Amino acid sequence: MKKNIIIDCDPGIDDAVAITLAIANEDKLNILGITTVTGNQSIEKVTNNALKLVSFLNRDIKVAKGVDMPLIREKHVAEGVHGTTGMGNYALPETNSTVVKENAVEFLKNTILNSKDKITLVPIGPLTNIALLFKVYPEVKENIDEIVLMGGAINGGNITSTGEFNIWADPEAAQIVFKSGVKIVMNGLDVTHSTGLYMNDVQELLKSDKKVSNMCGQILEFYFRGDHVKEHTFTPIHDASAIMYLIHEELYNYRYMPVNVDLSESFNRGMTVGDNREWIKYDETYPKVLMGVDTEKFRQYLLESIYKLDEEIK
Repeated sequence: MKKNIIIDCDPGIDDAVAITLAIANEDKLNILGITTVTGNQSIEKVTNNALKLVSFLNRDIKVAKGVDMPLIREKHVAEGVHGTTGMGNYALPETNSTVVKENAVEFLKNTILNSKDKITLVPIGPLTNIALLFKVYPEVKENIDEIVLMGGAINGGNITSTGEFNIWADPEAAQIVFKSGVKIVMNGLDVTHSTGLYMNDVQELLKSDKKVSNMCGQILEFYFRGDHVKEHTFTPIHDASAIMYLIHEELYNYRYMPVNVDLSESFNRGMTVGDNREWIKYDETYPKVLMGVDTEKFRQYLLESIYKLDEEIK
């Protein structure tokens, strides 16, 4: 059976690749909608990017606009990594598509409660929308299969030495989600730093005259300018890991563990603290924290998905 999913995101270069990967694998994933949240760029920019990308990929997927700021913190965007538009220097074609009338939280609530089958939430940005959903409409939890999120880190951060951006941006929202009682799969930096492409892969995409390959090549070339790139040869594509897990779970290894979020204003703001002691074995009632991945298989499946869409979208 296909997994019914809703992608909650802040496109964002790696979000765009994640959405592309999901659309390329519609034989396994039923995308019920995309909701947007402030993160990599402002809510107006990331929502515009989501609408344009869906149109660019010839899909009619509902897009709902989410909240424009964290629950209680000041808003911070990642312009240095994703550029002034959120898509690097790449300009997606304009579209006449518009968002649905409902805001993201209302859209999530209605879609989840009206679904006869359980839904998987895939948040790959700050967790503000999901936290609000659980606080205002806790009854939705009964019809959620699991949350497969991108965020956090057990061993070291990126926005700070201990905090990963999505969690750091709205730590209170993250704590609400981790303590929601819903089954969680965490794609943190421990695994996503190994889910990406090499510079040679991106150069090959750039050379292509195919629509999807060239788009991915252009936005990822911009991504290579960031200080997250390993010796300028490999760039993580963090958000794509959450989608890849849904379609190729066998690539990953993991540990179950409790996860708590540091809510202080200290240096450790947004740190996800997990109990990774080898001799303590937690069961599957705790978050499933992904710790490793087959990088070469990830790379292979991602490129195959991009090339597959190239043949469909002229």
